[in-house]
Amino acid sequence: MNKIIATDCDGVLLLWEKGFDAWMKANDFKKWDSGHYNIDMNYHLPQGSSLPLIKVFNESAWMRDLEPVEGSVEIVKKLSEQGYKFDVITSQTLDTKAQQLRRENLINVFGDVFNEITFLDMGAGKREVLDQRMKQKQYKPGTFWIEDKPNNAEDGASLDLKSLLFDLPHNRWYNSKVTPVQRVSGWSEIYNVIIKENKNHE
Repeated sequence: MNKIIATDCDGVLLLWEKGFDAWMKANDFKKWDSGHYNIDMNYHLPQGSSLPLIKVFNESAWMRDLEPVEGSVEIVKKLSEQGYKFDVITSQTLDTKAQQLRRENLINVFGDVFNEITFLDMGAGKREVLDQRMKQKQYKPGTFWIEDKPNNAEDGASLDLKSLLFDLPHNRWYNSKVTPVQRVSGWSEIYNVIIKENKNHE
């Protein structure tokens, strides 16, 4: 039985968008739309204009106080009590001080449940990290990989990870036809999928 669960952070464990929207409001930006992965579209900004704003936010003190995704604390704790450990792979920033704030946020919210927390540059893909861990036998085929970004979920699935796509408005357009990505509605469903899958392999 595989006791490591690899997971994204923003949108899966922590409510990044809620925090970002509050930060934008505090800085006098008006949100006009929602449900888009592209922040420019939500705020009716010129293409690419939100990237420097996201960078400032991702390196700010707000990284220490993001709220958890609904149901995540309870289910993560429940899985931890059954011996599971979580590897977080987050494309937040390369700024080490901001990384420490995120690490504190995660530990304060979820407790001592993490095997590893890996930081990548803002917007960076995760395939290279996942591939490296497969090659180094840190992850086995069928290790769970939880993401809300379809491209990252597909990359995991193509490497023989069990990819779960966390259902959010910005990814509802996605329908996997090439790689086996399973959409999940929330943490209760994630729990049921993990327990069922690992019972089948006991």
